[in-house]
Amino acid sequence: MKWFERLYFGTWQLGGQFKKLPPDYIESLLLFAISSGIRRFDTAAVYGGGKVEEMIGTWLPGDAVIVTKIPAIKKPDLKTRTPISEFYTPDHLDRSVEGSLDRLKRTQVDTVLLHNWLPSWTSDAIPIIQHLQKMKSGNTTRRVGISLPDDFSSVISDEALPYIDVVEAPFNPNQRWILNQLPSLIAMKKEILLRSLFCQGKILTLHPVELLIKDAMQLGTSVVIGMTTEEQISRNINHLKGVVT
Repeated sequence: MKWFERLYFGTWQLGGQFKKLPPDYIESLLLFAISSGIRRFDTAAVYGGGKVEEMIGTWLPGDAVIVTKIPAIKKPDLKTRTPISEFYTPDHLDRSVEGSLDRLKRTQVDTVLLHNWLPSWTSDAIPIIQHLQKMKSGNTTRRVGISLPDDFSSVISDEALPYIDVVEAPFNPNQRWILNQLPSLIAMKKEILLRSLFCQGKILTLHPVELLIKDAMQLGTSVVIGMTTEEQISRNINHLKGVVT
């Protein structure tokens, strides 16, 4: 796979939680990313309260590959064993995806992920993931999956895995638990999106960017990298080109 098939532009930082960026600056940044060869973008309904999806929908071309995430009705606690039905229902999935598509100005996105996941969700989660799968037949999305939270430190249940196409998980020197299941996930041909490589920049004084990227890319996965300057975009692309054919 080429570098542009394995790099996703992360958009959490465009929502203002990390740093306030003017809309015209964000537009210029996204267009620079496109002109630099980036075609894959990772977002979520909750980023900027929906504003990030709106900006992506306005400024990205129709052939951009978009991954978005459905928030839970309420955020689950990793320490609980509360059933998935308290956090996701078929109606909630339908409304959330409809809202995302409206903001993204699209009739289909490449991938829809559940933005929250608990290790205790096993066979009880199958009806929810199956409902997502039905969206594929309706051409709402091409793939479905889950986004694993920080400190998940478990494995995805065997019961749920057959219904999942994509898994997103943090991966950095502080969080490497995905390695426990990574070989089997890759063997099952799941696409793995590794995010939080730099811990929002907190570990860059200890670990150079190129080493963090190389560490992730050698695993045969894709990476999600948030970028806020044109220099970061160019630098990260050059790092990727150095380790991906």
